[in-house]
Amino acid sequence: MFDFSLNEQQDLLVKTVEEFARKEIREKIREFEEKGVDELRKKVFEIGLSGVEFPEELGGAGMGMLERALVLKTMAEKGDGGTTYSLFSFLPPLYALYELSDTEKTKEIIKKVLLGKEKIALAKSGIYQDNVTTRAKVDKNLTTLVVEEENPGIIVFFGEENGKISLYISRKFKKEKKLFRSGVFSSPAYEFNIEQWDKVAENFIGTEKWSRFIARIHIMLSAICTGIAKCASDYALEYALERIAFGRPIAYHQAISFMLADMNTTSDALEILLLKSAWDFDNSKQYWQDSTTELVLESLDIVKKVTSDAVQVLGGHGYIKDHPVEKWMRDFEDIINAFGSPLRFEGTIKNLQTGF
Repeated sequence: MFDFSLNEQQDLLVKTVEEFARKEIREKIREFEEKGVDELRKKVFEIGLSGVEFPEELGGAGMGMLERALVLKTMAEKGDGGTTYSLFSFLPPLYALYELSDTEKTKEIIKKVLLGKEKIALAKSGIYQDNVTTRAKVDKNLTTLVVEEENPGIIVFFGEENGKISLYISRKFKKEKKLFRSGVFSSPAYEFNIEQWDKVAENFIGTEKWSRFIARIHIMLSAICTGIAKCASDYALEYALERIAFGRPIAYHQAISFMLADMNTTSDALEILLLKSAWDFDNSKQYWQDSTTELVLESLDIVKKVTSDAVQVLGGHGYIKDHPVEKWMRDFEDIINAFGSPLRFEGTIKNLQTGF
């Protein structure tokens, strides 16, 4: 029997995030979709949400991935999933530096990023639908990289050199063009030509450090997706209780009521799995790798169905901007595609586990 009640510190953290999400995000999501989140991200840093899971000596709060999961899930649930992902897009490159490299240079980079003094981005692995490959061949003809940050100060990337994968950082690069990978304006990416780079880690594929890096990514993405599922489920229920058809709210029609019950049950179940997986990771349980892999695969199935069903509950209204459910469905697709093939999420798992 698991006790998922929050301690005093976690409860305060969740309440802080809820207030922030309702006040700063929920009513402005279309604005953030069009204009970006740079100004909002400054507020995230101001209230101390940037380094929740990092040790205090690096400028973090010394908590864990459970607390990070609570922050991301709550912000996506009470605010907006796509906005949350954009706000915390600096986490994956920090996870790579923190888990795979142990140099003073990378530690200083982490400190600066967590203080909001440096913008960082991670070039993505895999091949997108527009056939842009994002793994670098580290030689004089370095492959153009694709990142989701428009004006980074540092680009972190995995590169292949002499048949081996290593981790690199670059401060000298040139932006080439803007891409819309999935055909929507809310998910742009940018091509950069790398001019200089430094290797900061090597020989990590297949190690526990690599597995921990993967697990952090899994928990991060799944936490945001869990928040999207719960948000979409709640919104659909509220709409169904207000929408009248044949003399009563559509929530009381059997087909809709069954759909709403299933959405609520499965999104709650995913939240429990999220908390358990994050706890397993923080406590280094023997099965933490299996737990986090199961989490991200369940996220695929559950959140895809919940967001699609939410759109269906709203009918024609589900496809227009008057309601945010269509955005949450798009956000989910963009988020799960962040680290691999946009066609199959299983490809993302394979890419991460095998090193591309």
